[in-house]
Amino acid sequence: MTHNRLHGYAIVSVVFLSAAIGIGTAQYAFGLFISPLEETFGWTRTEISASLSFAAVGGLTAPLIGRAMDRFGARPILTLSLLVAGLGLILRPFMYELWHWYALSFLQFATFAGMTVLPAGKLIAAWYPHARGKMLGIAAMGNNFGGLTVPISVASILALATWRESFLALGGACFVVALLAWIVIREAPRAPQATARAAPHTVTTLAGGATAREALRSRDFYAILAVVTLGYFTYSTVLSHTLAHLLNKGMSVADASFALGTLALGGLTGKVVFGAMIDRYGARPATITNLVGQTAFAAMLALGDSPLALTIALPCFGLFMGGFGVVSTVLVQDSFGLRHFGSIMGLMNLSTVMAFGLGPLIAGVSFDHTGSYSGAFLTVAAFFATGALILVLCPLRRWTAD
Repeated sequence: MTHNRLHGYAIVSVVFLSAAIGIGTAQYAFGLFISPLEETFGWTRTEISASLSFAAVGGLTAPLIGRAMDRFGARPILTLSLLVAGLGLILRPFMYELWHWYALSFLQFATFAGMTVLPAGKLIAAWYPHARGKMLGIAAMGNNFGGLTVPISVASILALATWRESFLALGGACFVVALLAWIVIREAPRAPQATARAAPHTVTTLAGGATAREALRSRDFYAILAVVTLGYFTYSTVLSHTLAHLLNKGMSVADASFALGTLALGGLTGKVVFGAMIDRYGARPATITNLVGQTAFAAMLALGDSPLALTIALPCFGLFMGGFGVVSTVLVQDSFGLRHFGSIMGLMNLSTVMAFGLGPLIAGVSFDHTGSYSGAFLTVAAFFATGALILVLCPLRRWTAD
């Protein structure tokens, strides 16, 4: 039992690190490379930033990666995803054409789901069936850890060397985590691990579940798909435009940066809080609570005019935003089981294509027509409220074999 417990912690640590390097590199540290690439190649900022559109590729490839994970296991998928992402980074010092930059960005994003949500969801549910929420929340904190540490590491390397060495270091980090994944990951404990009494809502047949085809025939699949799609606008619209919104509201750069830091801290806390809520009350009530909270505080961000109101709203919004990825993942598991979780969650991840495609447009149209992001934030608040209403009106049934 002790060996299983220690091995479980090691697996959570690897998943944590994989999310940190994947999200920290692709999202948080990206801006540090814009000026060096502009100076080296003469590319415009629009041309450089256009590579972020390949984030949609991760949503398109997620169903294929999820199906492969169900067939071959999380260990080879996580390892291979990290190796491919590392290759997309470690080859960048050798690029000299803009299309090279785009091709390597495609590689980096193509296996994104295989580094983050898919293996995390399946491994932690298998190792911690009665504490999925808490442990998944801890693993998901890797997202924020990457956001705090990867930019600092890249900035330190850029101060001493060039962008080429920075990409080599990031690619090397992916390879190191890939090696750890291959050594550490095991699909499930060798013996039953749970000693705690299961909570009343716990799915006792979690290891079973619906196939992707069976899920697609279910009303519940489309209800959850709608909820996940609407919830993902928190990342594509609110999070990505929060700093600009604060500055537009009259906050100084220093105050806005500090306030944004409280948003990140709220996100860290939210993963643990909602993870514990899932374990105690279940994924459906936790998801409804999450979306109601995001509705309230997104509206407060939109309508608040004083720096004090915005400063209060940000960590509160971060608390709920940070927990969304955890509640949505366990919601899928509770409804359809674990056996084909990769395939079903991969199909759910197709929703990110819509959210990340439309989210920035909603923000841009709002600002261009009103001079403010408030309209966009209120629109997204309505999306959150709609998602909560769907779950209230459509009680989900746990899948059972006929």
